[in-house]
Amino acid sequence: MARHLFGGVADYVITAGDDNVATLQPGASVTCWNAISGGSQHTDLLTAGDSTPIEGGILTADVVGAVPEFLGPDTVAELYFDANGGSGPRRRAVATDLGSDISGTRTDLDTHTGAANPHGTQLFDLDDIYDPSIANLIATTPFAIAHRGSGGEFAEHTLAAYKSVLAAGAKAIEVSVRLTADGVPVCFHDTTLDRMTDHTGPISDWTYAALREQVRVTPQGLLGAGWANQPIPTLAEVLDALYGRAVIFLEAKSNEAIVPLRDLMLDRYPGYARSVVWKAHYGQGGLATRAAEGWTVWAYMDAGTTDAQLDAVDASVDMWGVPYGMTDERISEVIARGKPVICWEVHRHAEITRLTGLGVTGLMEAQWVYLNQDLTLAKDLFDARVSQPGTLGIANYSEDYAPKYDGAGGMYLDKVPNDSILMGGHRTPAADGYVIGFSMKWDVLPASNQHSGAAFGKLSDDKYQFSMENASGGYHALVRGNGDIQIYTHTAGVTSGTQLGTLATAAPVAGVYMTFEIEVTASQVIFRRTDVGPYELAVSNVAYRGRYWHFTVGSVNTLASKPTWSNISVT
Repeated sequence: MARHLFGGVADYVITAGDDNVATLQPGASVTCWNAISGGSQHTDLLTAGDSTPIEGGILTADVVGAVPEFLGPDTVAELYFDANGGSGPRRRAVATDLGSDISGTRTDLDTHTGAANPHGTQLFDLDDIYDPSIANLIATTPFAIAHRGSGGEFAEHTLAAYKSVLAAGAKAIEVSVRLTADGVPVCFHDTTLDRMTDHTGPISDWTYAALREQVRVTPQGLLGAGWANQPIPTLAEVLDALYGRAVIFLEAKSNEAIVPLRDLMLDRYPGYARSVVWKAHYGQGGLATRAAEGWTVWAYMDAGTTDAQLDAVDASVDMWGVPYGMTDERISEVIARGKPVICWEVHRHAEITRLTGLGVTGLMEAQWVYLNQDLTLAKDLFDARVSQPGTLGIANYSEDYAPKYDGAGGMYLDKVPNDSILMGGHRTPAADGYVIGFSMKWDVLPASNQHSGAAFGKLSDDKYQFSMENASGGYHALVRGNGDIQIYTHTAGVTSGTQLGTLATAAPVAGVYMTFEIEVTASQVIFRRTDVGPYELAVSNVAYRGRYWHFTVGSVNTLASKPTWSNISVT
């Protein structure tokens, strides 16, 4: 605390003399108060020279009437003089040493604001830097994590994937880490380069420099030939892009990567506990140590993992992970343990319905954009040869069942018969009033009774396959090799369809596109062929009014006769 200086030449005791002439009053008694009227008297005053207490707090004006210099009470910078025995009037007096105080404060402030971190605040102390956080994420039910950076839509575990799904709005992203031969943590899922790159062999055999210069992720087989090859990113590059912008589910995919990954995070990212989850198989060693270090631990299990195996590590686990193929009964048992349960990996809305119905709270999604945005894409991008979100084959993460592009605006499937592709991103804008337009050709005509076409009107985006039981019903519009167009219904769980109508049209021409429209109204289903005729087959039926639809190879059983589709329009 400090006392301020008052009085001196700045303050005089004056009365109004003859003709109101100001007259100095030497020897006048002066008291000090804390208000211009009323209030209380300051009596804790000291002399300016030797800091001797001034008796009663009463000051005496000098020989010319000036109030003598004195030190006021602690911290008081202004007070009110009274030279009339406390009855007023009073005059405000301000400390005379404030100028030096202000100058010193200015110097101190300049020093403070010029310091790199004047308050010693760490980045991880700032809540707004880490929003969303783990706590914010799991407070939302269900919460979604982009599996491999949404590896069904973008080149998995690449910066292109991580940045793209972050830009699309993802708040949580899975990141897998392996080590190069020289100990550089890089983001990659597999032990070997074989599946995802233009090289083969263990990734751990490569130094980072060689990996950076020579190896590229090649997503074309799964995502379309229009994709460019992508570099394998370092973990440092990925953290620069994601840390503090999304919750990161971080996994060391090899034992060799565990310690370097852990040390990197502890040394460079001391606020990791707020926004980074340690993801590991339940059998990985060190889970108790990770928990003690402050990590949120997500431990995932196998379909056959027992309760005894889970019990052994339960104290170190915050969230459990279950595979999608686990039975409903077993998933329910894991949920009953009382901790959040995350299921991997999820591709379809139908799968979300099943899992959330069981009580799963977290979804690791390979199709994050499709599952979190209500896409109603009106046109295809077959010319670009880049698969749209929700373009899903009957096998997940499978190049064999992924759509292929012919480079001339067409899309086809490489499996016959009975293969199909969900056009989930092109779902219709309404359930009971829409038109799907498309073109289709066979480069080699199939047998006259074989067919291809589209399944539509489905309430769910579950898989559709001709001549097999399907989880939800709908319609099938088909074209046979002889030109007949037909409409069928398919009842959920029933293998064969029921024909609603048939119409003969002109025979197809090999290699020439036919054009079609499927129109659904509140009361009718209409199938048109418009490249010739035009022909229109209309049936009155209201059984199925859903937004999901598929292209289907149908009964065509040779690859030479596989259908090619183009020119999608959805209105």
